[in-house]
Amino acid sequence: MTDRYTVENAVASLKNDERGIYGVLLEHGTLQLGYYRPQGSDPQQPHDRDEIYVVQSGHGVFMQGGERQEFEPGEALFVPAGVEHRFEEFSDDFAAWVIFYGPKGGEAQ
Repeated sequence: MTDRYTVENAVASLKNDERGIYGVLLEHGTLQLGYYRPQGSDPQQPHDRDEIYVVQSGHGVFMQGGERQEFEPGEALFVPAGVEHRFEEFSDDFAAWVIFYGPKGGEAQ
């Protein structure tokens, strides 16, 4: 049987986070599948592993390494380990799937 990770499961996982903005749905080896739904502002700091965001809903501006770009649902955004990034000016319905993977410090180019 294939494991399924739905938006409903993802929203329910937010209850396990004291801030209610990030829930973990799967951990397997170095892989972590999460769901991110900040409210009002994005308090992130750089992470120690590579990550991919898949925008599930909402729109706004993504800042990465000093550059800004607009985003919308269905987009995938890659962030190498250690790079400053955050979501800005995002709509109230913004949410993204988050995939962390690889070793601390990120994978080699």
